[in-house]
Amino acid sequence: MRLIAMLSAAMLASSAAAGAELNCAQLRLIVPFPAGGATDVSARLVGERLEAALKKTVVIETRAGATGNIGTAAVVAAPADGCTLLINGAVIATFVHSFSKLGYDPIKDLVPIGGVGVTPTLVVTASANPPNDLKSLAQWSKDKPDGLNFSTAGYGLLQHLAVEEMGQRLGAKFVHVVYKGGGQATTDLITARVDFGSFAAGSVLPLVKDGKLKVLGVVAPKRSSLVPDVPSMVEQGLPGLDAGVHFMLFAPAATPKDVVAMLDAELRKVVGDPALHERFINIGFEPTPITSAEAAAILKKTGEDWATVIKRLNIKLD
Repeated sequence: MRLIAMLSAAMLASSAAAGAELNCAQLRLIVPFPAGGATDVSARLVGERLEAALKKTVVIETRAGATGNIGTAAVVAAPADGCTLLINGAVIATFVHSFSKLGYDPIKDLVPIGGVGVTPTLVVTASANPPNDLKSLAQWSKDKPDGLNFSTAGYGLLQHLAVEEMGQRLGAKFVHVVYKGGGQATTDLITARVDFGSFAAGSVLPLVKDGKLKVLGVVAPKRSSLVPDVPSMVEQGLPGLDAGVHFMLFAPAATPKDVVAMLDAELRKVVGDPALHERFINIGFEPTPITSAEAAAILKKTGEDWATVIKRLNIKLD
């Protein structure tokens, strides 16, 4: 009887999703980061396929600034009809701890439609440097009186938090060098002005392929298909560390459940399409065709996992 009830509920949900429609001529997909980056590219790849699936014009709108919060706040304030969506990372769940005046609650004011892709965080160093893994990186820091300095694309982001946590667990001295973006940060890494770095995979994989950088670890519980030969945190004795940036589509929290279910189903078809896989890999994304509920669980866990580190370091992003 329980199985029958579950199947009936699933059929009802499917029917509701199938019957849902967007009451608008076009769908706005807001990208809260500068045009041309991996987030923008992934939004356009997904948008053009959703356009065909939904039979609606999908307009990609760039609203960059304030660590993505300008575009995110715009979606929070938009009508909850499924016609204005956001692409952003689950990292926004940590912002309630690092911004004193965020202006929105990522958990309460947004609902995840589903997953787009995850870009893992990679710990990298110049190819000529001695370490080949995290253990030897920690030893290298102990051999230098002032420890090691490291670069990231931004203070307080997951790539920064991950190294701070690794340093504490390994008993190593790592000093963060703050940059305003990934370009200069990676340039100084290649030229050995900084000892190592922590970056989203997409921004450093071309340099790894060119032999300018080598990967010491992927900050994830399991290996990444982007760098299958690189050991995970679990393999390197640091379980429980995951700094992968899970990008998702979001809608305003009050969006009707049947509309969310319909968009969820269509998004999973798009992201799960093998034809999209190679194009995502090229920008450092692993496709994540997950449900709204699964995405919501990742969002919540991301906020919980990094809250202690943010508070310990007294991270302030405003």
